[in-house]
Amino acid sequence: MPATNAKPCVLIVEDEALVRMFAVDALEDAGFAIAEAASATDALQVLASAAVGTVRAVVVDLGLPDRPGDQLAAEIRRQWPQLPILIASGRSERELKDRFGIDTRVAIMVKPYTGPMLLQALQSLGVTP
Repeated sequence: MPATNAKPCVLIVEDEALVRMFAVDALEDAGFAIAEAASATDALQVLASAAVGTVRAVVVDLGLPDRPGDQLAAEIRRQWPQLPILIASGRSERELKDRFGIDTRVAIMVKPYTGPMLLQALQSLGVTP
């Protein structure tokens, strides 16, 4: 098998440009490749056009302009059942855990978050650079 230098890719789905830029910088600095989307529609297009297995995780903001992030997460889960999803929201962690149940491929991260928090949350899903 040939060696590859491809970095694992994380899709950041965040409509607030500054928050998205922060997440992109933190993950790029850690060694990830990044794909970006500002809406649920854009995120689904990125995932549909990506080569199978290219995107290793998705970070989803719940407050997206075209549909709620939990709806997007449900769509991702139906189409890509093994893809890890990290939900980022200003809502309470308990409320989010109740909403997403026992899906071990979903993690919750409360906003505002730091770079180390983002990396630790992805690592809890088994996603590392």
